[in-house]
Amino acid sequence: MINAPGPCVLFATPGMLSGGFSLEVFKQWAPYEQNLIALPGYCLAETVGHKLMRAKPPARIDVDKSTQIDVRCQIHQLSFSPHTDSKGIMDLIRFLSPKNVILVHGEKPKMASLKERIESDLRIPCYYPANNESQRIESTQYIKAEASKSFLQSSLSPNFKFLKTISRADTGFILNERAESCVQVCDDRVAEGAVIMQKDQHPKIVHQNELMDILEAENHKVQVAYCCPVCVPNEPKNVPLSPGEDMHPVLDKRSLLHLLYTKLSNDFQDVTIQNDGDCLQIGSLTVSPCPKEKCPHRRHVNPVSTSEAVNFCCTWSTEDEKLAWRVISIMKNLS
Repeated sequence: MINAPGPCVLFATPGMLSGGFSLEVFKQWAPYEQNLIALPGYCLAETVGHKLMRAKPPARIDVDKSTQIDVRCQIHQLSFSPHTDSKGIMDLIRFLSPKNVILVHGEKPKMASLKERIESDLRIPCYYPANNESQRIESTQYIKAEASKSFLQSSLSPNFKFLKTISRADTGFILNERAESCVQVCDDRVAEGAVIMQKDQHPKIVHQNELMDILEAENHKVQVAYCCPVCVPNEPKNVPLSPGEDMHPVLDKRSLLHLLYTKLSNDFQDVTIQNDGDCLQIGSLTVSPCPKEKCPHRRHVNPVSTSEAVNFCCTWSTEDEKLAWRVISIMKNLS
């Protein structure tokens, strides 16, 4: 790290250069004029830091009894102390004029008092989070960027949601049981995109579907698969396949798929479930009868003797993980 090309700022201890990491860095950086070493405050006599304060580069410094270093770098001494009173802190904040201040060390009542002074006298937001507590500070930096046509179109596309609610009228302590059903319409319009920053070009916001083409990268999609056994009782249940039809015994996979569709439709009323007769589609989750005798995604023991198992292959994307396992739990308890 200390030999990496390009400028950098390094904070190293001990500050007196009496040994440790700071002294090792000093040995490598001191011979070069473009480097600068800042000594924060007091240094004990006979330490390398004390010798640097008295030296005027170029000079030779005795690091120890057997080692001398040619010092050609710039040397600055800062009047800095890690311990100060509230006046010193207020003067430092007033001089730096930061946008936010975070107090991280001190007694809680005194930090609370100092926080009030900073906010009232200096008009600067101040925080003093507890140990292991995160502090979120909103950024006020704005970047002017162009936008692609696809991103703008996605921003303009409405995303209507229809919520069916029931309103009831209360009169004193008597509840009017006459309920009126109404539909509320809301537009949860969210534009999702990515900011592309390329050399010698203006920043540009593009739609997420454009990102892979711009980066010339292949789009990878993670799919999860599980072959789920659904136990069917030996005595078939009569289930109507659709409203108005006669009762049919649940024996084949197609009928069992319809039974599953009916059950899921009752349990997931806020989710769209598609049934084309061969498979069910719920978001990215696909449920279809498994035609394989030995499916690589099947992980279960043989069903009990009183039931017959019909296997269904379930595949889904990682974003629907919770939904998929809820559906699988219902499938396992379908009988």
